Amino acid sequence: MLAKVDGEMRDATAAHELSVVVLATILRDDGLAAELAGVDVSRVRALRRTVDGKAVRERIAQLGSVVPRRGRPPAPEVVSRGGVMGDVGSAAGLADGG
Repeated sequence: MLAKVDGEMRDATAAHELSVVVLATILRDDGLAAELAGVDVSRVRALRRTVDGKAVRERIAQLGSVVPRRGRPPAPEVVSRGGVMGDVGSAAGLADGG
């Protein structure tokens, strides 16, 4: 009986870990995924390194198409010699005092 319960616990833990990685992958935000899943962000990052990527892709494919997050679409980024400055709208707003 105890072996059966242990097996069920292992299965449930593996399913939860896969779900957390799928959530982090879809959201593209480890912190938000950690908050929603009720785990520490370091745990999410550790799981992303250890959970099988093929299993994650298969689970996402089973879910169907992923609807983009609400909000405005990302603007193209402005790049300077020092690196990325931000999006075009933000750079223009800063230049004219807005």
